[in-house]
Amino acid sequence: MLRSMTGYGRVKKLADGRDIVVEVRSVNSRFLDTTVRLNRLYSPLEEKLKQLVSEYISRGKIEIYLSIDNISGEKTELTLNREYIEGYINALKTIKSDYGIPGNINLSMIASKTDAFNVKKLDEDMNEVWESVKCVAIEAFEAFNTMRSTEGQNLRADITKRMEEVAQTAERIKELSPKSVQAHNQKLRERVKTLLDGVDVDEARLISECAILADKLDITEELVRLKSHIDQFESILEEDNPTGRKLDFLLQEINREVNTCGSKANDNEIAKLVVEAKSELEKIREQVQNIE
Repeated sequence: MLRSMTGYGRVKKLADGRDIVVEVRSVNSRFLDTTVRLNRLYSPLEEKLKQLVSEYISRGKIEIYLSIDNISGEKTELTLNREYIEGYINALKTIKSDYGIPGNINLSMIASKTDAFNVKKLDEDMNEVWESVKCVAIEAFEAFNTMRSTEGQNLRADITKRMEEVAQTAERIKELSPKSVQAHNQKLRERVKTLLDGVDVDEARLISECAILADKLDITEELVRLKSHIDQFESILEEDNPTGRKLDFLLQEINREVNTCGSKANDNEIAKLVVEAKSELEKIREQVQNIE
């Protein structure tokens, strides 16, 4: 199935006392380029996430955001910052005695000061954490791929329609090609007769020159290769594997054959059709750049 390189997926889930959020987003890139943003405490999970990415994505600039909050409190140790508390109480007593301010020092005043406590994260088993994160990450990647697949089908429909236009234009060029050669031959005969002005023409030599000209103007081989490339392009669009690079290469070959048809035929009508084909090919190229 054709997939776009642009996508987004986000899953938030409670797993084993942890509130886990995995967010995946991507944009176009020639290669697979993955960036992981997460708390430094969980940095050992970065490489595991990158390895998991390669199972779902072959290329693109990928950004992953991982957030882990331990809501059970089992992974956190809270201790008193006694030095701060004692200093804070002494400061309040000094204010009360020096300025005669009434009031009592109570627990709520101390508890409201975050600096009164030392928060320490206890060491966690990263393999255990990874099992929880992996389940959430897989769901995020699946949601991410669902979006990419939907966008990919839209791209395929648009590309297919435009490539059909190119194929139809190629058929019109094929119909005009023999007429173009005949017209050039006729012009050559008339020009030779005009230049010689009554002098007998060597018909055999003239036929030979017309044959040489016809060979130079003939675009049969180019049209055969063009049809073959278009058929192959349309076939690749139906493949399940990542096809962006193959489509991009074939598109270059199709464009080359169309250009050659225009330059060899040397015909105004064919030249107009070549411009139409190249216009569609450029639009297809822009779409192909977004395909994985």
